Amino acid sequence: MGSKTKAGMILWTAMVFVLLGLVGSMRASGEEGVTKDPKAGSEKGKKFDVIVIDNPDYDRDRKGPVIFSHRKHALDYKILCWDCHHEYNSEGVNEWSPWADETQQCKECHDANEEIDDVMKLQTAYHINCKNCHKTMAKEGKKTGPYRKCLECHEKK
Repeated sequence: MGSKTKAGMILWTAMVFVLLGLVGSMRASGEEGVTKDPKAGSEKGKKFDVIVIDNPDYDRDRKGPVIFSHRKHALDYKILCWDCHHEYNSEGVNEWSPWADETQQCKECHDANEEIDDVMKLQTAYHINCKNCHKTMAKEGKKTGPYRKCLECHEKK
């Protein structure tokens, strides 16, 4: 194995462990909460894995919550932390880093009901991040989650 390939694998492994550690440190309240999923493995593994995206602050919330597995996205689909988590500087470069600061919940910057200072509202941010990623993967012929029907991601209310 070449040194570049080995270094890349080491970096990838390190990022996955950092991601899992950050997810484990998230608080179980509001928009993203830790759930006890019996399929997630050990108690420790459960708290690192599945979150429930459910924001009670929406003015209109016609759909139910979304169950999201960080582990599945990171390990199975090789999605990098930076593909979803972000903090853009004035030049539009994502400066977010999983080891620099505590990972904030999306609602810390994205308002539930309105765009403020060119920061899109929360539901729009989710849909752009999630739906568009799934759609792009499908167009590339890769295995992906749903993106066409709401109840394929959202639980029924």
